[in-house]
Amino acid sequence: MAPAGSGIRWVQGAHMKRAHSQQGAALVLVMWLVAAMAITVGGALALARDEVNLASARLGEAQTFVIGKGIARLAVLDRARARTAANDDGEVDEAALTRVFKAQYELDGFRIAATVYPASGFVSIAEADSEVWQQLLVGVGALDEGRAASLAQQIVETELEGSGAGSGPAGSFQSFSRHRQARAGVYVEQLLGVEGMNRAVYDRIRPSISPFNVGSGVDAASAPPEMRAAFGSGSEDESLLDSGSNPDAAAASGYYCVEIEVSTSPSEGFVQRIWVESRGSDEFSAVRLARVEKPRHKTGGDSG
Repeated sequence: MAPAGSGIRWVQGAHMKRAHSQQGAALVLVMWLVAAMAITVGGALALARDEVNLASARLGEAQTFVIGKGIARLAVLDRARARTAANDDGEVDEAALTRVFKAQYELDGFRIAATVYPASGFVSIAEADSEVWQQLLVGVGALDEGRAASLAQQIVETELEGSGAGSGPAGSFQSFSRHRQARAGVYVEQLLGVEGMNRAVYDRIRPSISPFNVGSGVDAASAPPEMRAAFGSGSEDESLLDSGSNPDAAAASGYYCVEIEVSTSPSEGFVQRIWVESRGSDEFSAVRLARVEKPRHKTGGDSG
């Protein structure tokens, strides 16, 4: 026979076990809620951080876009003034006509570097022949000789809508109307429609191409570094180069490529390329922005 009170102790023990079980379930539930809240808050913070970074990038792009247009004009004018400045003996430094011009500026806390390249240091999409294209595709596009030769021929034979009378075959890049190009130039993006061209090759050669008429050759003395490597003194075919000793050759087209780097903060910067038309006047109104490209974040491959 069970001792007196044993039933009461059993009932009390069962209640205590049930209470402990309920407390454990409640604790697990609270822990799950805390974890869910932590994930939600963390996601919201990450989203807010991304939004802030995106807003900062857009602001930097807008600032670079506005600053760049003014700096492009100023740099070309400074280059013209430097070229016409007299030496100690009173003579103009003619050799400076083909030199790449570099300048540093500061504006409202922004540090700005500008490099002015005469457009003759680039491959003209409208006037370069197949030999020049082939050298560009090998030296900058990283293609082998055979593929480069084939693609170069495709480029000069590719038809353009609305092409007019010119120096090349009807409908080719060379025959594109000089009158139409005089103000607008050719959109380099059309190269993506050339048979055999792919995005990787296009991205490599695009910075080396001028959308304006700047002659059939490349003036290595006025070219960016990657162009000098492909068309410089190491070139086996010197006929592909315009004479760097002719000071008028570099400025004959009147077009310049201005590469601008704007440091918007100690850790962030943007680069932009602007094509400018100028006929050598030192008047601000005489400099026209021919084409303004979209600013982009500075990367390790961008030179300052």
